[in-house]
Amino acid sequence: MNLCMNGTIESGVETLRARVEYNMGAKGGSEFCSEWHLADLGNNKFVWLGNITDMEAMGAMLNTPEEVKWDKDNGAVYKVYSMTEMTG
Repeated sequence: MNLCMNGTIESGVETLRARVEYNMGAKGGSEFCSEWHLADLGNNKFVWLGNITDMEAMGAMLNTPEEVKWDKDNGAVYKVYSMTEMTG
């Protein structure tokens, strides 16, 4: 996993899960995200982890007017972090 999103969503984590599944299928997200996990931390808090193979494509999808509106309408507020594997 190389990308982490940590945040809250007013409409609930299951609403977010449905949106991620939609984005991975109908919107082609699986072409640049080979694996993902969504953890419900309670109280509408979540952590999403993804293995992103094309960061530009991921950024382009997340910044469309449709996605920005969806986030606003559902009260999604999050920070995105890049990650690297620690070896040794």
